[in-house]
Amino acid sequence: MTTGRRPVVAGVENSAAGLLAVGWAADEAVRHGLPLRLVHASEWPAAPAGAEAPQRAARHDGRLHTAHAFDWTAVDTYHEAGAGATVQRPSWADRRRVADEALLERARVVATTGRAGLEVSLATVEGSPVDVLRGEAPDAAMLVLGSRRLSALAELFTTGSIAVPVSAHAPCPVAVVRGPEPAAGVPPTVVVGVDGSAGSEPAVGYAFQTAALRGAALRAVQVRPPTPDMVAAFGSESEVEESVIRLSETLAGWGEKYPEVPVERVTVLGHRVRGLADAAQDALCLVVGSRGVGGFRGMLLGSVTHGLIHHAPGPLVIVPRQEGTR
Repeated sequence: MTTGRRPVVAGVENSAAGLLAVGWAADEAVRHGLPLRLVHASEWPAAPAGAEAPQRAARHDGRLHTAHAFDWTAVDTYHEAGAGATVQRPSWADRRRVADEALLERARVVATTGRAGLEVSLATVEGSPVDVLRGEAPDAAMLVLGSRRLSALAELFTTGSIAVPVSAHAPCPVAVVRGPEPAAGVPPTVVVGVDGSAGSEPAVGYAFQTAALRGAALRAVQVRPPTPDMVAAFGSESEVEESVIRLSETLAGWGEKYPEVPVERVTVLGHRVRGLADAAQDALCLVVGSRGVGGFRGMLLGSVTHGLIHHAPGPLVIVPRQEGTR
């Protein structure tokens, strides 16, 4: 990543996946010599459960509803039986602020443990996680998100669903950390999905750099959806030669820039999501591009990359294409 001193930004949520992502982001920041910024999106619910609030009439979607206006800054008072005194309880806003600060401090401890010298900053930003992280992206070297391992349907109703809209629009690489890195093979391997398109350069470049920094090999994987003609020809001399040429063109120049990185070229016939996920079973991370970068010309994030957000076996890094590439 050529980023100057822009930070690696990790979205912090109160879950095991969220804190796992913080640790991954901290390692990434150390490897690249960058600061780490821990950001928590503080989104206020409509009103706390059981809270009494004045009612007012409001219209929504053309139908009449009862809406509640709740003052989050009000200080609760109650009479403590037996004490003969009126006790003030912190407002909901104050209690939420304390909880947010505690979460960020916990994340800071996770990030700094065993990583002496890492520069860490903390921020609580009001707003939805998607809006907050989109706002952070232009000034970030990378965004790192935690995501629990749920089905695609279940994830639509959780904070894990932020990975799709954030990665679709971020101008920087986005890492989605769904679990620990798989047990690495020997040597450890970084996997990148390619198809020979010019737009794959950023994804391939990131993969080579990561492999070099981690002392890993690079596995460049081309997954080709089957057609009747391809199935008949697959494994033939002409088919193999075409695949090798396309992969070689994509990787041209990078081997000279990173001569220390061993490169394995793999062509798979089958479904792109499954083929890449299978190829990355023992990988430190899987690198792909958004909107066609890294091997999926003409496809939106919602197809291949969206599928990998749910099915990648380990950390997934989504690298945006550069302006002017296809």
